[in-house]
Amino acid sequence: MAPQVAEIFARARPFFQPIFDLESPQTVFGRVALLGDAAFVARPHVGAGVTKAALDAASLAEAVREDDLAAGLVRYQSKQRPFGRCLVALGREEGAYLSAQLKPREQRSEAELRRSIQDVLLAHNSRTENLRKALVASGAQAADT
Repeated sequence: MAPQVAEIFARARPFFQPIFDLESPQTVFGRVALLGDAAFVARPHVGAGVTKAALDAASLAEAVREDDLAAGLVRYQSKQRPFGRCLVALGREEGAYLSAQLKPREQRSEAELRRSIQDVLLAHNSRTENLRKALVASGAQAADT
């Protein structure tokens, strides 16, 4: 190892952070709406937390613009929950592959043995299209990213 790289590792203070996800079964409670990470937490490898929060905020603002707040909150929930569920599902899919790599080969399931890094990269690279489909399905406008 190059001395410069070895020094970085010697000086680094490693930290561990749990990776988890959260899928709220409901995002509206009376006059209160959850958005962003309060509504759905997708694993960091999905890379869409800020985008999700911004889309939630825009969707909420649009939904409650009408006079009937209760109906607007129901519209918000019905549009954004499918998108949040899709993000969490994508994160779980990628996370399953990453977690399987930590197991000894003989302890992996048949599906874990068959799935290659190329499969994961293909799924990750098609993520934008999957998210666009989730946005369209939820009735939100998909912006080019």
